[in-house]
Order: sequence, then structure tokens, then C-alpha cells
Amino acid sequence: KMSRNINNARVSLVIPLFNEQECVAKLIHEVEKVMGEVPCASYEIVLVDDCSKDRTFEVVGELATSHRSIKCLGLSRNVGHQNALSCGLEAAEGDIVITFDGDLQHPPSLFPEMLKLWENGADVVNTIRRNSGSSSMAEKTFSKWFYRVFNRVAEVSLVPGSADFRLLDRKCVNALNEMDEHFKFFRGQVPYIGFNQVELPFDCPPRFAGQRSYTLRQSMRLASNGIFSFSTFGLKLPFYFGAALVLFVFGYFATVGVMFLIGKTEIVPGWLSLAALLFLSLGLQLFFLGMFGLYLGKVFVEVKRR
Repeated sequence: KMSRNINNARVSLVIPLFNEQECVAKLIHEVEKVMGEVPCASYEIVLVDDCSKDRTFEVVGELATSHRSIKCLGLSRNVGHQNALSCGLEAAEGDIVITFDGDLQHPPSLFPEMLKLWENGADVVNTIRRNSGSSSMAEKTFSKWFYRVFNRVAEVSLVPGSADFRLLDRKCVNALNEMDEHFKFFRGQVPYIGFNQVELPFDCPPRFAGQRSYTLRQSMRLASNGIFSFSTFGLKLPFYFGAALVLFVFGYFATVGVMFLIGKTEIVPGWLSLAALLFLSLGLQLFFLGMFGLYLGKVFVEVKRR
């Protein structure tokens, strides 16, 4: 086991931004305050502006003129939090990379503890929220059920409350960068790559300023990407439902046949039962055709390698 020393390590801080013009200056101040006390060889702050609609990119540019540690990346269109984070990971040059959001709900004060865990041998330090910050009841309920469903059907397991606030060793960053899929879901990709991973719980503070830009609809889209990217359970459902339907139909006819033989019923046309079975069959076919379409849509985008 190789010994690690933070004094010889370069640290990259990767921060995706979207409409954070009111937070950026305070964020840089807090980050540099903490990193000024960390005895690392050097550090860089990689800010990725996800085509913000406000002055975020301009504010970052102004800060970069007086802060040599800042590396500023501006995307030409909005690609979403996960892809912006992926862009930052590809641009990061450090031996250690820490990813976190720019709204100060991922406190920089945790950096020293995360780096200490890295020195003790951790390749990945995953932070786990003890609370859910300023999330609404609907968002909390959705998050709770997402983790339950995901952990039942996916290839990897997620800890409820996990966030994209984590430390990654360089070899872990390289492994993630090699996964060049379009639909990024780092909360699933990070446990998928393995290595020595530890958890660090933290209390999520409220936003420093501005409004939360990540909507419930975006959360649902991210959840869909995660489930369909890490599970083939949907492809198995037609077999399960089809088998159950066949057993039900055979059971139905066996019951009717037995009752007819013992004289408990008469053979009647049974149009209502026939219509119900036909509509059930049609509904199942349409439902699963739609599910196949979801998977094929993912394949369609992946093969283009945009």
C-alpha cells in the first residue's frame, strides 16, 4: 500500500455552474480561504458555466483576472448538470479532484477532512447528506422512492442522500473519463468503477443566494437516465407480465372447464371476458412497445457519439 502525502499532491476543484451570479464571488472566497490552509503542492478551481442565462460567465471571467487559480470553461449551450460535471472532470489536471455545486450547499469546510481520508487510503470519498436542505416535500418524497426503486432494479447500489459532492483520486477520474456515454449519471458510475470508497456524512446548509435552478422535472429526467442506464429490468418485464398473463388465462379456462364438467355453468359466448382480454393484451403491448422505445432512444443517441 503506497503512502500518500497531500504536500506532494495537486488538487483540482470542479464546480458546474448555472445561474449562480450571486454566489460565485462568495464561493471563490470560501474555497480559497479553505485551500489556503491546505498544505497541497498546488490547486486549481475549474468552473464550468452551463450556458447560464444570467451574468455568471461574466462574473467568473472578472474573478479569473485576479485569481490565477481559476480555470474558466463556458459551454455553448445548456447540456445539464451531469454533462457539465463531465466536462470539468476532463479539464481537471490534479492528482485529486473534488467535485461540488456552486450554491454553497456543499461546504468547502469539508475539504480538509476529505483530503485526510484520501491520505489514509480512500480513492473515493462520497458525501452523504444528513438533511435535505431546502428541498420541498414533493422533492423529498420523490428522492426517497427513487433510491428504493433504483436499489431494487439497478446493477449498483446507492446510499440515500448521496450527492455529487465527492473526492476522486486521479485513477478514478481516468476511469470515469473513459466511460464516454452520453447519458451521464455519476451517482451510479462512481460506485460502478469500484476502488476503495468511503462515506462522509454532512449537514446541507441553505443556499447562499438566488433560487434553486434544478427543478423536480429535471430530477425526474436524471432519475430516468440513472435507472435506464444501470438496469435492464425493463427488458425483463414483458417476460414476467406475459408469463403471468398466460398462467391467468390457462387458470381461467381450466376453472370454467371444470365447472362445466360438473354442471355448475353453461357455455355462453362470453363476449365481455373476450373483450377484456383483448383490451388487456393491447394495453400491455402498447406499454412495452413504449418501454422498448425508451431503450432504443438511448441507443440511438449513444451510437452517434456526439
